[in-house]
Amino acid sequence: MEEKTGKWWLFAAGLVIFLIAGSIFFGGQVNTATKQPIEFNHKKHIDSGLDCSTCHQFLKDGVFTGIPDINTCLTCHEEPITQSPEEQKIREYAKKKEDIPWVKITRQPNHVYFSHQRHVVSGKIECVKCHGKMEERIKPIQKPAIKLNMDMCINCHKKLKVNTDCTACHK
Repeated sequence: MEEKTGKWWLFAAGLVIFLIAGSIFFGGQVNTATKQPIEFNHKKHIDSGLDCSTCHQFLKDGVFTGIPDINTCLTCHEEPITQSPEEQKIREYAKKKEDIPWVKITRQPNHVYFSHQRHVVSGKIECVKCHGKMEERIKPIQKPAIKLNMDMCINCHKKLKVNTDCTACHK
């Protein structure tokens, strides 16, 4: 009887390790709620006339959009615009000569190549398709608007009649 119990625990431990390793290797993106260092208000910035590429500088010509660095924020916020303590945090990071430690929300596996330039400029896909209605967000996003996975990508490529060859997206 003791021998069976010992094997059961060994099996259970192996299964747990397998599940943890699988979720790390195949997870692809962060799905838990994330707290950002500044309560950034996309709506306010978009309403003031800023375009996504004003802060996400590599949006139209890069593989990634780029997370705004402290100098990007200081372009407008070197001097106070509002009385917001969130806005003041920008200048506090600058005073300490630190970048704002934004937490990346959407991740992709290392073996996947995704180009915003191909999708946004060449494909003319609007940001809202993958990122949701940022112009309505008064709080930072805490998790991806949609779960990006291979099925979602393949279905979109088929719908738009674009390349579904594996080597187009996988290194």
